Amino acid sequence: MLRVANVGNQAALESIRDTLDRLDVDYEHVRSEPNEDYYPQTAYFYVPDDSVDDVDRAIQELSEEHGFDAEVL
Repeated sequence: MLRVANVGNQAALESIRDTLDRLDVDYEHVRSEPNEDYYPQTAYFYVPDDSVDDVDRAIQELSEEHGFDAEVL
């Protein structure tokens, strides 16, 4: 599971999805806390085990750009 905290707005959330799409990862947005309508939020995505290294690398680069606190759990 991928956890991305400090998602500040809808555009930031879309940048995460765009990154996962570019990696051609079969992901699913599971939930957001406190919920999907409020920002900042923490978003959770299921990602396949065989793509964890690629996802972690790409999300860390994206985190530097957007100030996310991200980790693969």
